[in-house]
Amino acid sequence: MNEAMKVNNIEEYMKPLDIEVAQNFVYGYTEPGLLSSFTYGALASFVDMSHFLLIFSPDEIVLVGLTLMGDFSDTYARIPRQDIELFKAKKGLVQYKIEIKVKGEKKLKFKANKMIAAAKWQKGNLVFLESNNWYQS
Repeated sequence: MNEAMKVNNIEEYMKPLDIEVAQNFVYGYTEPGLLSSFTYGALASFVDMSHFLLIFSPDEIVLVGLTLMGDFSDTYARIPRQDIELFKAKKGLVQYKIEIKVKGEKKLKFKANKMIAAAKWQKGNLVFLESNNWYQS
Protein backbone atom coordinates (compact mmCIF):
# COMPACT_ATOMS: atom_id res chain seq x y z
CA MET A 1 0.00 0.00 0.00
CA ASN A 2 1.29 3.46 -0.95
CA GLU A 3 4.29 1.98 -2.78
CA ALA A 4 4.21 4.81 -5.34
CA MET A 5 4.50 7.44 -2.62
CA LYS A 6 8.07 6.43 -1.72
CA VAL A 7 10.90 7.90 -3.79
CA ASN A 8 12.99 4.70 -3.69
CA ASN A 9 10.08 2.66 -5.07
CA ILE A 10 9.47 5.22 -7.82
CA GLU A 11 13.15 5.14 -8.85
CA GLU A 12 13.15 1.32 -8.95
CA TYR A 13 9.89 1.19 -10.94
CA MET A 14 11.26 3.61 -13.56
CA LYS A 15 14.61 1.84 -14.13
CA PRO A 16 13.31 -0.85 -16.54
CA LEU A 17 11.39 1.86 -18.41
CA ASP A 18 14.63 3.88 -18.73
CA ILE A 19 12.96 6.94 -17.21
CA GLU A 20 15.17 9.10 -15.04
CA VAL A 21 13.56 10.58 -11.95
CA ALA A 22 14.90 13.13 -9.49
CA GLN A 23 12.61 16.00 -8.54
CA ASN A 24 10.87 15.94 -11.92
CA PHE A 25 7.68 14.12 -10.89
CA VAL A 26 4.47 14.88 -9.05
CA TYR A 27 1.38 13.01 -7.95
CA GLY A 28 -1.72 14.16 -9.85
CA TYR A 29 -5.28 13.08 -10.34
CA THR A 30 -8.22 13.64 -12.63
CA GLU A 31 -11.64 14.49 -11.29
CA PRO A 32 -14.81 12.58 -12.12
CA GLY A 33 -16.68 13.75 -15.17
CA LEU A 34 -20.11 15.35 -15.05
CA LEU A 35 -21.84 12.23 -16.42
CA SER A 36 -20.39 9.96 -13.75
CA SER A 37 -21.34 12.49 -11.06
CA PHE A 38 -24.98 12.18 -12.13
CA THR A 39 -24.71 8.41 -12.41
CA TYR A 40 -22.79 7.61 -9.25
CA GLY A 41 -23.35 10.71 -7.11
CA ALA A 42 -21.13 10.75 -4.03
CA LEU A 43 -19.32 7.61 -5.20
CA ALA A 44 -18.17 9.27 -8.43
CA SER A 45 -14.75 10.18 -7.06
CA PHE A 46 -14.06 6.53 -6.23
CA VAL A 47 -15.43 5.21 -9.51
CA ASP A 48 -14.15 7.73 -12.05
CA MET A 49 -11.15 9.47 -10.48
CA SER A 50 -7.76 8.42 -11.87
CA HIS A 51 -4.43 8.81 -10.11
CA PHE A 52 -1.04 9.30 -11.75
CA LEU A 53 2.58 10.11 -11.33
CA LEU A 54 3.37 12.79 -13.88
CA ILE A 55 7.04 12.76 -14.84
CA PHE A 56 8.44 15.72 -16.74
CA SER A 57 11.62 15.63 -18.81
CA PRO A 58 12.93 17.78 -21.65
CA ASP A 59 11.94 15.08 -24.18
CA GLU A 60 8.64 13.76 -22.87
CA ILE A 61 5.94 13.66 -20.24
CA VAL A 62 5.26 10.23 -18.76
CA LEU A 63 1.97 9.36 -17.07
CA VAL A 64 2.19 6.38 -14.72
CA GLY A 65 -1.12 4.98 -13.52
CA LEU A 66 -1.67 4.47 -9.81
CA THR A 67 -4.33 2.60 -7.89
CA LEU A 68 -6.61 4.28 -5.39
CA MET A 69 -4.34 2.94 -2.64
CA GLY A 70 -1.23 4.59 -4.14
CA ASP A 71 0.32 1.51 -5.73
CA PHE A 72 1.58 1.22 -9.31
CA SER A 73 -1.13 -0.05 -11.67
CA ASP A 74 1.39 -1.20 -14.32
CA THR A 75 -0.01 1.17 -16.93
CA TYR A 76 1.86 4.12 -18.35
CA ALA A 77 1.90 6.44 -21.34
CA ARG A 78 4.82 8.33 -22.80
CA ILE A 79 3.99 11.58 -24.56
CA PRO A 80 6.81 12.99 -26.71
CA ARG A 81 7.22 16.77 -26.40
CA GLN A 82 6.72 17.23 -30.15
CA ASP A 83 3.21 15.74 -29.80
CA ILE A 84 2.17 18.25 -27.13
CA GLU A 85 0.21 21.15 -28.60
CA LEU A 86 -0.49 22.89 -25.29
CA PHE A 87 0.89 22.71 -21.77
CA LYS A 88 -0.33 24.87 -18.90
CA ALA A 89 0.35 24.65 -15.19
CA LYS A 90 -1.67 27.12 -13.14
CA LYS A 91 -0.75 27.61 -9.51
CA GLY A 92 -3.69 27.84 -7.13
CA LEU A 93 -4.03 28.28 -3.40
CA VAL A 94 -3.82 24.57 -2.49
CA GLN A 95 -3.14 22.87 -5.82
CA TYR A 96 -1.85 23.21 -9.35
CA LYS A 97 -4.09 22.67 -12.35
CA ILE A 98 -2.18 21.04 -15.18
CA GLU A 99 -3.49 20.87 -18.74
CA ILE A 100 -1.89 18.89 -21.53
CA LYS A 101 -3.23 18.90 -25.08
CA VAL A 102 -1.83 16.12 -27.24
CA LYS A 103 -2.16 16.28 -31.03
CA GLY A 104 -5.36 14.57 -32.15
CA GLU A 105 -6.53 13.89 -28.58
CA LYS A 106 -8.73 15.57 -25.99
CA LYS A 107 -7.20 17.92 -23.45
CA LEU A 108 -5.97 16.10 -20.34
CA LYS A 109 -6.63 17.91 -17.06
CA PHE A 110 -4.89 17.02 -13.82
CA LYS A 111 -4.81 18.47 -10.34
CA ALA A 112 -1.74 18.24 -8.15
CA ASN A 113 -2.11 19.16 -4.51
CA LYS A 114 0.74 21.22 -3.11
CA MET A 115 1.06 19.01 -0.05
CA ILE A 116 0.32 15.31 0.49
CA ALA A 117 0.84 13.65 3.86
CA ALA A 118 2.02 10.33 2.36
CA ALA A 119 4.29 12.05 -0.21
CA LYS A 120 6.55 14.56 1.52
CA TRP A 121 8.41 15.06 -1.79
CA GLN A 122 5.36 16.61 -3.53
CA LYS A 123 5.89 20.18 -2.31
CA GLY A 124 9.60 20.28 -3.18
CA ASN A 125 9.06 18.67 -6.57
CA LEU A 126 6.37 21.21 -7.50
CA VAL A 127 8.72 24.06 -6.55
CA PHE A 128 11.53 22.45 -8.56
CA LEU A 129 9.37 21.93 -11.65
CA GLU A 130 7.96 25.44 -11.50
CA SER A 131 11.46 26.91 -11.19
CA ASN A 132 12.47 24.90 -14.27
CA ASN A 133 9.35 25.98 -16.17
CA TRP A 134 8.16 22.34 -16.15
CA TYR A 135 10.95 21.66 -18.67
CA GLN A 136 9.23 23.78 -21.30
CA SER A 137 11.59 25.57 -23.67
